[in-house]
Amino acid sequence: MQVAPISNICKLQILYLRSVPIHDVLANLEMVFSGCLRYSMEELDLSNTHLSGSFPDWLGNIKNLKSLNLSFNSLYGSVPASIGNLSLLQHLVLCFNDLNGTISEGVGQLKSLVYLDLNSNSLSLSELQLANLSSLRYLDISSNCDSRKSGVIDMILDGLPSSLEYLDLSHNSLHGSLPASLGNFLLLHSLILSSNYLNGTLPEGIKWLKGLVRLNLCNNSLRLSEDDLANLSSLKYLEISYNSIQLNKSVDWIPPFQLNTLYMGFCQILPVPHFPKWLRTQNTLCELDLSNTGIKETIPNWLSSNLRYLYLSNNKITGKVAQFFPKLKYLILSNNSFSGHLPPRISNTMPSLQWLDLSMNNMNGGIPFSYCRSRYLEGLLLSENNLSGEVPNCWKNPSNLLLLDLSSNKLVGGVPDSLCNLQTLESLHLRCNNLSGPIPLCLKSCTELVTLDLGHNNFIGNIPTWIGESLLYSKTLSLRSNAFTGSIPQLSSLTSLRILDLSNNNLSGIIPQSFRNFSALKSTPTYHCCYFNNNRPYEEVMWLFVKGSEIKYTTTSQLSIDTLIDLSNNNLSGNIPEELGNLHGLCSLNLSRNYLIGQIPRSIDGMKQLEVLDLSRNNLSGAIPSGLAALNFLNQLNLSYNNLSGRIPTGYQLQTFTDPSVYAGNPNLCGPPLKKKCTVNIAKVDEEEQNEDSSKSRMETLWLYTSITLGFITGFWTFCGSLLLRRTWRIAYFRAIDNMYDKLYVVMVATMTKYKRKL
Repeated sequence: MQVAPISNICKLQILYLRSVPIHDVLANLEMVFSGCLRYSMEELDLSNTHLSGSFPDWLGNIKNLKSLNLSFNSLYGSVPASIGNLSLLQHLVLCFNDLNGTISEGVGQLKSLVYLDLNSNSLSLSELQLANLSSLRYLDISSNCDSRKSGVIDMILDGLPSSLEYLDLSHNSLHGSLPASLGNFLLLHSLILSSNYLNGTLPEGIKWLKGLVRLNLCNNSLRLSEDDLANLSSLKYLEISYNSIQLNKSVDWIPPFQLNTLYMGFCQILPVPHFPKWLRTQNTLCELDLSNTGIKETIPNWLSSNLRYLYLSNNKITGKVAQFFPKLKYLILSNNSFSGHLPPRISNTMPSLQWLDLSMNNMNGGIPFSYCRSRYLEGLLLSENNLSGEVPNCWKNPSNLLLLDLSSNKLVGGVPDSLCNLQTLESLHLRCNNLSGPIPLCLKSCTELVTLDLGHNNFIGNIPTWIGESLLYSKTLSLRSNAFTGSIPQLSSLTSLRILDLSNNNLSGIIPQSFRNFSALKSTPTYHCCYFNNNRPYEEVMWLFVKGSEIKYTTTSQLSIDTLIDLSNNNLSGNIPEELGNLHGLCSLNLSRNYLIGQIPRSIDGMKQLEVLDLSRNNLSGAIPSGLAALNFLNQLNLSYNNLSGRIPTGYQLQTFTDPSVYAGNPNLCGPPLKKKCTVNIAKVDEEEQNEDSSKSRMETLWLYTSITLGFITGFWTFCGSLLLRRTWRIAYFRAIDNMYDKLYVVMVATMTKYKRKL
């Protein structure tokens, strides 16, 4: 990149280079800004420009700078003290870098600073020196400290100016109780303290924050009551999920505020099991989260008709699904006790609906056609109900549908052709139904599919080759427990694939060597697929068969296993490809109950993240590779019922497998934890087994020379021994030698006589 000449560059006041890679010309920029621009430049935006290295110290020379944005780069180290030279600086944005250390004293000298954003770095908050920044209004230092660098909340607040209007200290591992000094921030309109370790009650001082519009205390251990909110008449956004909340000591309580947003998920609501009665006074409420609060009654009809987001999952709410929210966009009612048929006319009663989650209820009947016609619907989750009939064949294009989850119902028939019209579809879950027939060819047009789960049905035929050709964004492919036949198709183009489950079918042939092309399985797991609405992510839900049972996996379930290959219980044959050793990020590999032969590949020690390995009930032979002991995360191993032989390797991780059943059904294995002791020279046997190729070569050479030696000895003693043992043979042998000598002598004399005569 070249820095183009600009006429009158010395008069340049505003320069935006956002998202322009300038790391190659940083030295040129330093030269420019150290020249005449140091006096004219007022606004400089270098965000997301691939800057790396330490914080550019020369920025402190731009004397008239009022706004500086270096966010979304890779700057590390501390903020230099020279930043304090920018006496006119009003806006400083350094978020999403790798800055560390204490917040520089230089920042504390920026008297004109109004806006400071330092979020998502590794800065320490323990020695804040910003109390003298009397002009500061906006401060975001969220997502900086981990638990090793956490601070006490009252010390943090003591280092901040009382002029603040916006303060975000979330995700910083801060601990302690909120101090009375919180009441000194009289100008605050937004206070965000979520995801820390704060405890105790709210201080009296919070009552003085009459201008507070947003209060976010989510995910702490605070106790809150109506009295704490008595004077907060300006409050519009109250987010207090995951705390100990009691906001119902009086059914006649009338709040002083009118909320737009209320998040109270995972809170204790008294008296259980009712909706808080004071909610009937909140006429402007647009977003309501009362999930995981133990409510057992039906949805009251007095809830605000202005609701756009309603989250009531994980309760025991009964009755039929309400349809009196005409403005509703997100309706999340999963894991409750709703019953009856699905609402029949959602396209009319809730025309703006974008997300409908009725999973894990007691809904029955068929799926109405109106669900196909809902214009804005992006997510439809009806799993784990008692729905019956066929998947409706009414889906139309264009459609905004991203996610369709109809799993764990009683649906029959095949996959309807109209489903192929959903070309924006990213996730399709049809597992655990009674669906049948082949996978329709037209489904190849759904090229945006990231997750395809058709497991536990009655699908037949070959696995289509177009899966590996068209579904190039696929991360999860589960076809387990069906009746698929034929060989595993070419899937090497699915470089993003992280979960492949083809178990419990009738597949035959070999394991393709092309599995080595699964690029996403070559690195450490990070996973996965996630869909976002305006407020929170939808968690991708998958059932993974690991460690002997199916486990429900979501993006926040914190299961370590999120990469998996399961080809178990098929008719696969041939060797296990050495190329599988390249899958360094694979967590679970199950090849059990097949007809695989050959040895366990020595390259298996390359699977550094492997936690589960099941190769049981095959025809594998040879020694167990000692490299298995180097797999530090391995916690489940099954090599039973093969033809493995030799000593079981010892050391490191393998020492933790003390259950003999891990190696059962291999009569030629020996050593702990089996009772059979190894009686041969273990050192030599182990060395030969781990270097099989060279051992074979040495054995062949040894047998060659041994055969020659034995042949010579046998021939020699067969002949000479006979002469020594039998006198008559010995006399006859030497007479034959004498006669042969006499004949040769006569022939030689006659020949010489003839030759002399010719001469």
